[in-house]
Amino acid sequence: IAVIRATLDRAPVSPEFSALTAGLERLRAIDQCSCGCDSVDFAEHGRTRRSSPIGDGIGTTPAGGTVGVIVWGTPDAVTGLEVYDLGAGDDDLKLPTPGSIRPFGASTA
Repeated sequence: IAVIRATLDRAPVSPEFSALTAGLERLRAIDQCSCGCDSVDFAEHGRTRRSSPIGDGIGTTPAGGTVGVIVWGTPDAVTGLEVYDLGAGDDDLKLPTPGSIRPFGASTA
């Protein structure tokens, strides 16, 4: 929840998506990625329920690796969280620390 909140607060695709942080405590994962990364789905995907990126940032894992973070959703709900490699390596595709999340192109300082 803290990673999703930080991504929507610091790296929203559009400002109105920040409002979706109000219902995050009710999210429940229904599926996880089979590769071993920390990506999860909170809703089923399908033709009638299309999700798109609503938060898109970069973060640092507790082990020091750099990962991308995408919060997927619709205008009214968060539907997934994706963590992908930006130099962390396959063994460190973990959630970044919430305080490290920033938009692409932002300084790490």
